[in-house]
Amino acid sequence: MVGVSEIGAAELTAAIPNLSGTLQLDGLKGTVEVYRDELGIPYVRAENEHDAFFAQGFVTAQDRLWHMEYDRLRGSGRWAEAVRDGALEQDKLMRRFRLSASAKADYAAMDEHTRMVFDAYAAGVNAFIDGPDPLPAEYAIAGIRPEPWEPWHCLVVYKVRHILMGVFESKVWRARMVRGMGPEKAGRLFPGYEPGHLLILPPGATHDGALDQGLKELAEGAAALNYLSELDGGSNSWALGGDSTATGKPLVAGDSHRALDTPNAYYQNRVACPEFDVIGLSFPGVPAFPHFGHNPWVCWCVTHTAADYQDLYIEQLRDGDTPQYLHQGEWHDAEVHHETVRSNTGREESIQVVVTNHGPIISGSPSSSLSLEEQGQGEGETQTEWTGLALKYTATEQLSDSGNIPQDGQNNPAHQTNQKNHSSDNWPAILWKMLKARNADELVESQRGWVDPCNNFVFADVDGNYGYFCRGRIPIRNRVNGWLPVPGWTGEHEWQGDIPFEELPRSINPEEGYIATANNKPVGDGYPHYIAVDFTPEFRVRGVTNGLKSLDKPAAPDMARVHSQRVSQPAQAFLALLPSVEPSNALCAIARDRLLAWDGSMDANRVGPTIYSAMRDALLRDIFDRNLPAGLAHDAWHPADRGLGSFGNRLKARMVEMIRNDDRSLLNPAHPEPVEGESWPEAISRALTRGVATLFTRLGDDPDAWVWDRVHRAVPKHTLSAARPDLAGLLDPPAIPHSGDGDTPLQGGYSPATFATVTSLSVARYSYDMADWDNSLWVVPLGSSGHPGSPHYCDQSETWRRVEMVPMRWDWDNITSTAESHQTLQPG
Repeated sequence: MVGVSEIGAAELTAAIPNLSGTLQLDGLKGTVEVYRDELGIPYVRAENEHDAFFAQGFVTAQDRLWHMEYDRLRGSGRWAEAVRDGALEQDKLMRRFRLSASAKADYAAMDEHTRMVFDAYAAGVNAFIDGPDPLPAEYAIAGIRPEPWEPWHCLVVYKVRHILMGVFESKVWRARMVRGMGPEKAGRLFPGYEPGHLLILPPGATHDGALDQGLKELAEGAAALNYLSELDGGSNSWALGGDSTATGKPLVAGDSHRALDTPNAYYQNRVACPEFDVIGLSFPGVPAFPHFGHNPWVCWCVTHTAADYQDLYIEQLRDGDTPQYLHQGEWHDAEVHHETVRSNTGREESIQVVVTNHGPIISGSPSSSLSLEEQGQGEGETQTEWTGLALKYTATEQLSDSGNIPQDGQNNPAHQTNQKNHSSDNWPAILWKMLKARNADELVESQRGWVDPCNNFVFADVDGNYGYFCRGRIPIRNRVNGWLPVPGWTGEHEWQGDIPFEELPRSINPEEGYIATANNKPVGDGYPHYIAVDFTPEFRVRGVTNGLKSLDKPAAPDMARVHSQRVSQPAQAFLALLPSVEPSNALCAIARDRLLAWDGSMDANRVGPTIYSAMRDALLRDIFDRNLPAGLAHDAWHPADRGLGSFGNRLKARMVEMIRNDDRSLLNPAHPEPVEGESWPEAISRALTRGVATLFTRLGDDPDAWVWDRVHRAVPKHTLSAARPDLAGLLDPPAIPHSGDGDTPLQGGYSPATFATVTSLSVARYSYDMADWDNSLWVVPLGSSGHPGSPHYCDQSETWRRVEMVPMRWDWDNITSTAESHQTLQPG
């Protein structure tokens, strides 16, 4: 890495590429025109489809090459090569996930047209790398140079952005809880979807099933945990039918919630050619617009379904010349890969990646296990028998079809057929096929074969149709797989095919006149297939629904009123009890009075949100400490992954329902149904005392100064800031004060361990107008450019903070006449 004296503002500015004039690029077949608006967003016009994807790769690299490099290195398990030894453990895990091998397998299975798309995109990226412009300054800071961009790198980038959106971490956490507490106590802390909470389909319906605590599944799985060694988002989207809008055509809007990357995870751009014309949000490094976009006829957007498509299998293994795993009474040779991870300090570490019929072993090793002799399984034997956790994941499962690994369900011919079809599946073809859809039916049909992630796919067309479709591959198997890691050696927990495409939840033009999604449960218990255990509580989707119903014949700009919904339903549940809460001192009495004068709206400029959040967090910590063993309580308060984050969020939702129903079982865990014991007002009084003490220490003794945006802020961090804190002042964008919290449609979630520092927020807002595309709008929290020296690095932040949007330009005459820059790309 270079020294701090070698990088300053001048060097960051010098690294911005030239975005005007004419460039000759080898690999182009015709002329491409690139216009950028006043925010630096590129609009590309090409003469053919090949050049359209070539140009998308080129302009993305102009703005986001280091962003792409970050994802390429992370997904390939090579991030330590840029940021020193601290990333070695992360790299080891990524190697075990085998994303590179999966990406290569997907590329090998592509048809000719799909391969052309990826080859063209990669050629465009390489045209920038090999061109006359300077590389991003980050390469000099990290002391590396970019390698050629391979077409399969596009898939590594896509996969690394989604592997941790699955549910395997939740299963690990549940397993730890069952081991530490037993299945009955753990089950009380892991209820299913709350009765009475809104479903997606039909719109406005509520879940009327029993509160599923998973006791049966947890009890069944608890025995298998004896074989185990010790081992964070969401989104909103909605559609409003034409009968309810100002134009008579549907409106579709929403926002995607993720952690705030720097630069932002999504990239605004438009790509046009004779074959298609689409504007939307792409992933830098990936061709097309898989999540958000529209062409002349249809629009689409997604939220995460939170479907269960990642299973963990506890494997019994033994060492030898070739490691083996036990399956249905027989030992089989495992597939073994030897990997070397490297740091730019020169440190190298070798790891062995073992793959069973269920997937790669991601946790566990012989070195942490007892030999057979030590286990008392045979005198004089020195061979080591050990256990590990194998990850089976729809996006990488095709790898288990290789080598000498038997197919899951090998005795089930129907399952063998399903696996064979999947292993040769050409899912990346969907990326270009969906761009050409001319109506809602064609768009839904284009999603046949989509694998990962599983999305709530909301769409509309210019003919007035709108709808919902749950796209993605969801395996069919024993429901216990959804709760815990399961034994891999018995053969009782294998995947038995997938939910058929025709049976995935869908609704077009529902009679209710709208669709709303916010990672809540898609369908009721009458649906015949298992989708998942964990869904987001209804708080955000109810806010979206209430916001939609409050509008009178809205137009596209009015969707910002739904984006900005910030009334917290959990806060209102707490406020209902406050008259019964006795303050413990004068400062707490003042704080309680501030809350009693508050309506539950999480506004940035008010003190109510701050006091409420500190009080609720103190109560959550108290609940953790009462109900979890000390080690688990500590980990739950310091969530290191999405599994613990999901647990904390669901437990907060459980607390709300218990407060409403005066269910005190979490307050008195030794007596789940106590006749006497501490009441919720008493517990909230103690939490108020602790919360006020926290605010006193952090913000001073004047409650009027405890304003929410003093602490509730998004704090974007550049990917190299941790490794180079001496450069953080140059690389990090300014912090962004923020309304809302994790329970409001205006999302601003945070980890309890870092009070109010926003870790989950809207990384893109959009509003599509089917009557006139030029009325469509969008915004991102930072900017279009990934160059810290660019004026477009974070020039949308203030617009985003005000919950406003900017035009999503469609008319080409307007685009060309108002462009900030124009560049012509010609064949070399």
